[in-house]
Amino acid sequence: MPPRALRAYRGARGRWDRNDPLFDVDAEPGGPLALLYESVTHLPGYFTYDDTVAFSLLMATQNISGVSGDVLEIGSYHGRSTVIIAQHVKRGERLIVCDTFEEATEDTYPDPPSPDGLRRTLSRFAPDMGGTLEIHACRSDEMNLDGASLRFVHIDGGHSHDVALHDLRLSAAHLAPHGIIAVDDYKHPAWREVTTAVDAFLDESGFHVLADVNRWAESGRKLYLTSSGSDTSHTA
Repeated sequence: MPPRALRAYRGARGRWDRNDPLFDVDAEPGGPLALLYESVTHLPGYFTYDDTVAFSLLMATQNISGVSGDVLEIGSYHGRSTVIIAQHVKRGERLIVCDTFEEATEDTYPDPPSPDGLRRTLSRFAPDMGGTLEIHACRSDEMNLDGASLRFVHIDGGHSHDVALHDLRLSAAHLAPHGIIAVDDYKHPAWREVTTAVDAFLDESGFHVLADVNRWAESGRKLYLTSSGSDTSHTA
């Protein structure tokens, strides 16, 4: 069955799969984002092709617009999203990754990742990353971001209200002018406290929603947040 027909057929029957082909990736010429995403679908994770397109577009636009700063990911799992992010990290910038890895937390996943495994994944799929990699194997409230100025943040960490709100406040406190925070699992029926945390953050801060994106085969939405001013003035 052609890939597009397969995607439609599975969707109609309620058999969603985030790794279903979106189009014929063997067509000539193959789209670079499609091929990149196809290369990492074997990695466990919940990052979709829709996310790949949005992250790539936003970070590439920052790059050509002269927006600079470090990049933070809270919750990398096995690095599917980290690989996509790494493609856009420039020389002189840091890719800062925070994940509990094998440490026991409120959220449990099969086959937990390891820092060494993440390094190997990035060495294989993002060998030309211009910046440096900094891994924090800890909870986000144990991470030291002193001196960091973040242009892009991906939050997909703990799903309780307090943890999600902490991660948003921490990211906002270090966000560079024209920076963007991407937060996962908004309106996800299994992670309702993420939604309450995001709503509380928006109510208390000067941030607004840049984009609210539904994603193929995922119950939660990805929100992209930004501030209209360069003074974030939030306490982590």
